[in-house]
Amino acid sequence: MNLIELNAYAKINLILEIIKKLPSGYHEIRSVFQAVNFHDVVSISKEDDGFLLTGSFICPKEENLVTKIKEGLEYYVKRELPCKINLVKSIPLSAGLGGGSSDAAATLIGLNNLYELGLTKEKLFEIALGVGSDIPYFISNQGTALVEGVGERVSPYKSELSKFYVLIRPHMRIKTSEMYKLHDETKKSFFELAKNICPDISRIYEYFSDVSKQCGMSGSGPTMFAGFDSYDTLTETVNNFFLERFDGDIFVCEPCDNTYLVKREG
Repeated sequence: MNLIELNAYAKINLILEIIKKLPSGYHEIRSVFQAVNFHDVVSISKEDDGFLLTGSFICPKEENLVTKIKEGLEYYVKRELPCKINLVKSIPLSAGLGGGSSDAAATLIGLNNLYELGLTKEKLFEIALGVGSDIPYFISNQGTALVEGVGERVSPYKSELSKFYVLIRPHMRIKTSEMYKLHDETKKSFFELAKNICPDISRIYEYFSDVSKQCGMSGSGPTMFAGFDSYDTLTETVNNFFLERFDGDIFVCEPCDNTYLVKREG
C-alpha cells in the first residue's frame, strides 16, 4: 500500500466538566464527546525521502498537529517515515470542534496502516497524549464516548442524541489554552467565560435553547450547537435566525458512529 485517505470528523461536547488542575499543569476533565459528519480530509502517500505537507495552509508546518504527531510517531518507532500529507480543511480553526486533533489522529492511524507498524490502540494513545489531549478520543473511533482524566480514558457512552445538529460559529477564534488560564483564575465555566469574550454566544443560546432539543457550547467555544429531530424544524429555525444580523457560519450535520473513516487505500 502506498496511499491512504481518511475523513477526519469534527466533534461536539455534549457535556464538559473541568474537575481540577493537576500538578503537571494539565486539567482533569469529564466530557461526553460526540462525532458529527462534518470532516476534513487527510491523504497520505509514501515518498522516497523527506516530508511534504500540502493543502490547506493553517499555520507554519512545524506548529501543525499533523507535523507534531508524525514526529512523535517517528520518535516512538525510531525511524523516519517519509511521506506527503495533503490536508483539506472544512472544520474551522479554534472553534471548539476538535479539527486539529482529528487531523492528527487520522495522520497517526494512516501512517500506522501505511507503514504496517502494527501499533495497538493503547500505543497510539500513548503517542497521541504527547501532542494533544483530545487526540485519543479520535483514535478510539467511538462516535459517542465518555472522555476522562487528561483525555487518556475513553469509554463507550450511551446518550440520547438528536437526529440533526446545527453548529453556529461566530467569526471569532478562541484559544483553548487561554480559556484554561482564565478558568484557573476565575473558576468560571468555559461557557460563562466565552460569553464575555464573544457576546454573540448569549444571543445564540437564548434563541436556540428555546426551540431545540438540546443546546450548548462545544469545547472552549465559540461554536454553539443545537439539536433537532425534525429537519424541517431545523431549517425553519435557522432561516428565522438568519433574519437577524449574524457574523458567522452555520453548518448542518448529523451525529455519526465513528471519528474517522478510511476512504481509500492503494
